[in-house]
Amino acid sequence: MAMATGGGSGISGVTSDINVTPMADIMLVLLIIFMITTPLLQEGVYVNKAKARNAVEAPEAEAEDATEVTITRDQAIYVNKEPIAEERLIETLTDRVALAPDKPLFVKADVATPYGKVVEIVNKARDSGVEKIGLMVDREAMASKEVR
Repeated sequence: MAMATGGGSGISGVTSDINVTPMADIMLVLLIIFMITTPLLQEGVYVNKAKARNAVEAPEAEAEDATEVTITRDQAIYVNKEPIAEERLIETLTDRVALAPDKPLFVKADVATPYGKVVEIVNKARDSGVEKIGLMVDREAMASKEVR
C-alpha cells in the first residue's frame, strides 16, 4: 500500500486549529483579579455569626437607614460600621430612635462573643427606646434526611 505524504511539492496546507493559549491566559488573570478583589468588596464589620435553621429574611436590614449594632470577638462595638465606646451607645441609639422610631435595630454578634455581652447590648438598646430588635444570623444549610 502506498501512502501520500505530500512530501516534495513544497506546498503546506493552512491549519485551522484555534489557539486557546491566549484565552486561557486571560481567564487565569481574571480569576486572580476576582480572588483578590472579592474580599475587599465586603462591607461592614466582619463577624462569624451564629447559624440558625429557621432564620427569617429581613430585607429591611439592608436599607441605608437601618441601624445595626455589631459586637466583634474582642467585644468592640460598632454602630453602622462606626466604632463607638460602650458608654456612648445609649446616647447614639437614642438619637437614631428619635430619627426613625418605627425602624428595628439589628444586632450582629460574633459566635465567640459572650452571651452576657449580647444581652447587655440588647438591654442598653431597650433603655434607649428601641422597641423592635432583630438578631442577625447566617442561614444553616439544611441537610437532606434519609427516610427508611
